[in-house]
Amino acid sequence: MSKRSESNVFWVSFSDLMTSLFFIVLVLFVVTFVNNRNTIVAQAKQLKVYKEVEESLKPLKQDSSLFSYDERYKRFLLSFDVKFEIGKAEINAQDLNNYDITRTKILDAGKKLKSVLDTVVNDALQQNVEGGNNVTYLVVISGYASKLDNADDSPMGLFSEYQLSYARAYSLWRFWIKNGIDFENKKYKGLIDLQLAGNGWGGVGRAVQEDKNQRFVVQVVPKISNTED
Repeated sequence: MSKRSESNVFWVSFSDLMTSLFFIVLVLFVVTFVNNRNTIVAQAKQLKVYKEVEESLKPLKQDSSLFSYDERYKRFLLSFDVKFEIGKAEINAQDLNNYDITRTKILDAGKKLKSVLDTVVNDALQQNVEGGNNVTYLVVISGYASKLDNADDSPMGLFSEYQLSYARAYSLWRFWIKNGIDFENKKYKGLIDLQLAGNGWGGVGRAVQEDKNQRFVVQVVPKISNTED
């Protein structure tokens, strides 16, 4: 074979190789572009949902007589004192100080929370009907306990305080249900995942004044399980 023929073969082979490499690079570029686009679209949908939830929860933030919003930890606190007798957890005249006033405020707070969550859930149901994101909401009701001067720091003492704080959250949940405020009602179609928690002496953002830690914390967290088109 002449040198001219060998040169032609080389350049043809080289051209084929470069064409193949270009095709591979093009395919990788398209795949990367599509993946990035899907990620951006999914993130935009998530951001839209979070903004809608924030907007829906504004009535709770604005009603300072019932709720105060902890910006640092993104949660709601009852804006009024809930003071139990030491070691007590029931919402009744024997366990709760200033029972009549506190009971009324706790009931009003539950009604307000229900009204807001009804709006949020109705919006979510409408979005799902229209083919939008499958959004559910985690609602956590946490009870706390105060570490008073006579506190028992032993393991059994700590265990008792966690039991006590959970009992307070359970008491609030049961009180609301008795008054027609049921966040596990079938009408919510499983869109609300209600959880009760007892933080004992733990938890972030505890009040500096210990007797102020006999309180409830409510958190509403959106969960997006499907961001695909």
